[in-house]
Amino acid sequence: MDGIESSPKASGPLSKNGVLPLRTILQADDLGKRVSLPGRELIILDAVNLRIASGEAVAIVGASGSGKSTLLGLLAGLDLPSSGGVQLAGVELNALDEDGRARLRGQQVGFVFQSFQLLPALTALENVMLPLELKHADDAEARARSMLQAVGLAERLAHYPRQLSGGEQQRVALARAFVTAPALLFADEPT
Repeated sequence: MDGIESSPKASGPLSKNGVLPLRTILQADDLGKRVSLPGRELIILDAVNLRIASGEAVAIVGASGSGKSTLLGLLAGLDLPSSGGVQLAGVELNALDEDGRARLRGQQVGFVFQSFQLLPALTALENVMLPLELKHADDAEARARSMLQAVGLAERLAHYPRQLSGGEQQRVALARAFVTAPALLFADEPT
């Protein structure tokens, strides 16, 4: 990985010294990932330390194969580290089982995957409604319509992913990620 670029943005009441307090939403301490191969061990990530505050935008940059997607998976609790730990919204991910990590992700995290992960049998509207329906939101359709309108797809609600351009599919994926108002958004290769 070449590095981590961040841009803090926050709003809210000022502290006594006039600085906006930023709450840590994600923290990684000495995070490592290794895999065993025949005759050797491959170190994918070693001693990564990271702290991201609420309202902060962070980009992980690096060459192809440098471990960016692996780091994203560890930070989101999709995979477990070989060493170190991750706290998401103040909760230590290593202390949770898979169901607990999934619940926490559902409550706190939105995802935009490199391949968008839209369900081909669902329309754009249904794809965006899905995370709301999983949370039993009463206003799922109205919120999904509003979010699709916000990304410029109000006229494409009934279209299936195969009927949408790559850019339109990406906007559906963004709408789906933002519709639950997550505390944290992970985007793998968002451009």
